[in-house]
This record gives sequence, structure tokens and C-alpha cells, in this order.
Amino acid sequence: MEYESKDRRPPARRQPARRRSGNERTPERAQRRPAERRERDSFVEQERRRERGERNSPAAKEAQRRREERKERDSRAAREAQRRREERKERERLDELRQKQKRKAKRRTRKRISPETWKRLLIMGGIVVAVVLSMVIFFRVQTIEVVGNGYYSPEEIVQAAGVAEGDNLLTVSRGSVAGNIMAQLPYIESVRVTRNLPNTLLLTVSEFDATYAVTDTEGDWYLITANGKVTEKVEAREAKSHIQVTELTIEPPTIGEIIQVHADEEEELAAQGQLNALTSLLTEIENAELVKQIVSVSVPSSYHISVSYEGRFAVDLGNTERLDYKLEFLKKVIAEQKEYASGTIDLSLSEGEEAHVMLGD
Repeated sequence: MEYESKDRRPPARRQPARRRSGNERTPERAQRRPAERRERDSFVEQERRRERGERNSPAAKEAQRRREERKERDSRAAREAQRRREERKERERLDELRQKQKRKAKRRTRKRISPETWKRLLIMGGIVVAVVLSMVIFFRVQTIEVVGNGYYSPEEIVQAAGVAEGDNLLTVSRGSVAGNIMAQLPYIESVRVTRNLPNTLLLTVSEFDATYAVTDTEGDWYLITANGKVTEKVEAREAKSHIQVTELTIEPPTIGEIIQVHADEEEELAAQGQLNALTSLLTEIENAELVKQIVSVSVPSSYHISVSYEGRFAVDLGNTERLDYKLEFLKKVIAEQKEYASGTIDLSLSEGEEAHVMLGD
């Protein structure tokens, strides 16, 4: 397009209206910003206060405490697990070290022992095995000998022993044999079992020399030994031929067992004292060889015992102290008396070492 005049300029192009951005400051926005800032700061401050309040509340504190305890437990468990792992590694290391030492020791032993030595050891082992087998096979019981018996026959003792011909002599238990005999035969005091190779078993027994008669609570008579073991039940007529125990009653006994003195309630200790005094007295009578002279013994208590000597003298022995001395002293006192004399003899030694003799008419 051509203009008519060169001095005439073209009209200016009209610019479109420019839109204002949100960041552009305007008087209205400048007035609103302080209020918005105050509102935002107030909201932030409220949130912070709320968070501080939640942290300081009991529930928040309890939750925090639980979290700390959980961390502590996890920490302890981790340390314990670590300790166990270290201990296991140490044990494995020690086991491996011991195994290595054992292998080294075996290798050194093999190197030290020569083949000739191994041969000698094998030969010696074979000899030992042969000897053991020969002893087990060939050493059989063919003869059983009994020595020292009087009341029982050899057959009764062998039967009570529980050993038969053909049993292995080396494997026979001597303790069991002796126990069987003493349990089944009350008059046996002791048993000694001897192996006489190659095929003989010797049984040496010792029997009680004397028995004593005592009654139980039912009025029956029983014979007992000096240590209180019951041997058999007898009639009253037969009991008179033995030394009788008076002023002492026993419970109904079992043959082969030790007697039990009858006692009322709360008197068991006194009854045990009576039994101990009786066995001590009977043992000392046998040791003093006065079995044939003593007719009866009386044990009403442990501190008042007496005996009847040949039916002529009533001898008071007091308690069980120095019974051996008292019985030996009794022999001397009796030897000084006339053959027809009778009376009482006090050996309780209540007045020193003197014996008091009172003779009857």
C-alpha cells in the first residue's frame, strides 16, 4: 500500500490490553498481605502448639516409653544373640582344635608302635581271651563241702546256699551264698565261702552255741540267739530246758528276724533299751562261759538286770556297764561260797568295787 505523502506516517498499531499476573502488586493486594500473613502465622502457631500438647500428653509419653523399651529389648536381644554366636564359634574352634590334636596323637602313636609290637599285642590279647574262656568253660562246681555244722545237715546248708553242681565256680557270689544261708537257717551265726580251684566250693559255718526262751504277747514261747534273732517256736515244756528271759515280753515275731520288745505308747525308747541290755547280757554270759550255770535272766529295764545262778543265787548286776568285769567277779564270789550255800549277790557296784553277799538259811 502506498501512501500519498512521504511525510505522513502510518497510524500506530493498537496494543492489546495486558493481563495482570497474580504476583503483580496492586494496592488492594498489598493491603491484604499482612492479614494473610497473620492468619498463616496464627495457623502455624496453632499446629505447633497442638503438636507440643500431643507430645506432652500421658498417652504420648507412654507411647514414647514403650518405644524406648522396645528399642532396649531389641538391643539386649541383639547383644545376647551376638554373644551366643561368639560362644558357638569359640566352641566350634575348640572342638576342631581337639580333633586335630587327637588326629595328631593317633598319627604319632602309629608311628611309634612298630608292626612287631602290634603282633605281640595281638598274641597277648589272644592268650588272655583263651584263658578267660577256659576259666568260664572248665571251672565248674563239682563238689560242695560243708564244715562246722552241727544243728543242720550238710544237705540243708547246701540247699539254702542256692548253688548247684555245674555252676561256674568263678562267678559264684560269695556274699549272696552267705546271705542265703543265714536268712534261711536261723541257727547259723556266720558263713565263710571259699573257692578251691578247680571245682570245689567250701562252706565254713558257725552256729549259735546256745538259745534263750522268751514269751510273746500271746503267751507263746520262742527261742532266740544272743543277738536277738528268732530261731523257732517251742512248747512251754521245751522252753524250760533253755535260759528263760523274764520280765520282758516281745511282739509276735517272724522266724529268722530280730525280736521287737512289746511297749506301750511313748515307751518305744525304753523298750529298745531293754532289747540292747538283753543282747549285751546274753553275749557276755556266753563270753564268760556261764551258759550252763545261768538258769534265767531278768531285764525289767536297761538299768536293772539280774540273773539266777544255778537256782541258788539271785545276782543283781545293775546296769550294762562293765558286764564282763561283773561276771568274772561273780565267778570269784561263787568260788568262795560253799556248795550248798544260797542267797543274793549284789554286783551293781554301787559302792565302789565291792560285792555284797547275803546268804540264806
